[in-house]
Amino acid sequence: MKVLTYHNIDYPPENAKLKSLYVSPNKFESQIKLLKKLGFQTVLSDEINKSKKNIILTFDDGYRDFVRNAYPILKKYNAKAIIFVVVGLTGKYNLWDWEKLNVKKPLMDWEEIKFLVSEGFEIGSHTITHPYLTKIPEKTAKAEIEDSKKILEDKLGVEIKTFCYPYGDYNERIKDLVADAGYKMAFTTQEGSYEESKDIYQIKRITVFGHYLLPQFLWKFLV
Repeated sequence: MKVLTYHNIDYPPENAKLKSLYVSPNKFESQIKLLKKLGFQTVLSDEINKSKKNIILTFDDGYRDFVRNAYPILKKYNAKAIIFVVVGLTGKYNLWDWEKLNVKKPLMDWEEIKFLVSEGFEIGSHTITHPYLTKIPEKTAKAEIEDSKKILEDKLGVEIKTFCYPYGDYNERIKDLVADAGYKMAFTTQEGSYEESKDIYQIKRITVFGHYLLPQFLWKFLV
């Protein structure tokens, strides 16, 4: 089973760096349509059964373009997804890397996130402020991990089962903090399949880049 990673479903601004993080809505629809045509089922964290016909779609950071561009396509093809939210920055923008990327990307607000929950999408935590968890004091990292879960659960009224390490930055201690906080699984930026992951707190994924043509996407996904 494969887990795919997306960031922005949109067209990159001219001045933006890392344009590869943007997948155009047209390309995204072609990809979802292809997966459906090939008989793949999108599943959420509590539906995983390691079937080769299952796939998990994940979206990092909780950008507003998910609601505008990805949501209508996913609903059209009856596809599910997990969206990892930076809890302390809802309704703001990517304060953690906007200077590096040369673009301020709007993030979803609470009403938009609640709407997605009502539509059957799964929300996961991406911490409160998107820090490098191994580079801050352990007490601060613990709060980023635990408090983001509590805030999401209080705001949304659902159990938050999944966590995603910002920048893919973690170690054994951070992994233990995630498990101790009550998350059922955690996702990395390491490339590979679900079956290749060391355990459920180090789940590997495949990042989908905007320059992929459909044959490249298919090859990346199937290999």
